[in-house]
Amino acid sequence: MPFPARLDNVLTDEPLMTAAIATAIVEAQAAFPSSLAPTQAAFSIVAVDESTDPPLFSHGGLRHTEMHFSASLLKVAAMYAAYQLRQSANNFASSVADATADDLFNHMSASFDPLIAPAVPLISNNPQITQAMKVPKYRSVFAAVPLVDGGFALAFDAAFQNNMRQMIVPSDNNAASACIQALGYSWINGVLASAGFFDPATNTGIWLAGTFTEAFPRVRVASVNDGPVAQATTTSDLANFYAHMFRHTLVDAGSSDEMLALLDDAAAGPDSSWMVRAGIAPADLSFGVTGTKIGLGPLKPENGGFDVASEGTIVQHLATGRKFIVVWQNCRDDGNSLAACALTVNRAINIFLGVP
Repeated sequence: MPFPARLDNVLTDEPLMTAAIATAIVEAQAAFPSSLAPTQAAFSIVAVDESTDPPLFSHGGLRHTEMHFSASLLKVAAMYAAYQLRQSANNFASSVADATADDLFNHMSASFDPLIAPAVPLISNNPQITQAMKVPKYRSVFAAVPLVDGGFALAFDAAFQNNMRQMIVPSDNNAASACIQALGYSWINGVLASAGFFDPATNTGIWLAGTFTEAFPRVRVASVNDGPVAQATTTSDLANFYAHMFRHTLVDAGSSDEMLALLDDAAAGPDSSWMVRAGIAPADLSFGVTGTKIGLGPLKPENGGFDVASEGTIVQHLATGRKFIVVWQNCRDDGNSLAACALTVNRAINIFLGVP
């Protein structure tokens, strides 16, 4: 079976954090009275307690169960799907004695594709989506490395690895398109559903069925801010996704560390967190960013046509060392709105920690 087992929701409700966010939003609205961001953006903030093994994740949120278009933020879903495919493919390779790499890939396709192609009814029932758009192109994703005792280990192909890095760190759309085309819609979204990050019964959770370049037709789900969209999530589902990465249970420890390293590099690259940028960051910014992925994209003309920003970020409070997972979306892309969202997060964390 190529798909992963369902992962638990490791977030626990924390009323103190939810109350802190509500108070912070009132303060942000007072500081930026012309901005609609405090009343329209969705927030999840998760306090991480690393004194236990595994860590505990205390979640507070506002509009955190709403689906919103969040653009390039959803590239993290393709990243995750790639690492899950690597694990599943290596598990398969270890049980098959193939004479050649071509034999291995042919057997893998014959075993995996009949399970992957129909895995997501929204995709498999769409007449515009061909079989080739649904299933992975294994030879494009992997290089087969011969083992001394026979057989193969599968590593990411150099071109695919580079595209995945470019997809996350500078958030290149062409690189993202290449990754998504190589992985296939049904694999990406089948993994998300199987792991529990997307609920096919309600069409809520993490959804990625667009290539950012129109290479494949889009497959859409309903969103609050932009009607039917191809890239959407709830903040709470993405926060749970990040929490599993943090606790090394998103695929496995090695894969989680590699994904976190990409987010670390993104935080130091051209697409750094909105919250720490000059002109946006609060004057008393109380945290540093250890990993991030941001999103930015336009709503449809009938929904205003303006760009909305989003991000999923891991931060560390400077005074206490406490770490937090922060996910927010549906923030209008203007200075005051972004500053209001940054202020909301900064104040919510401080209020929660009891820092004046």
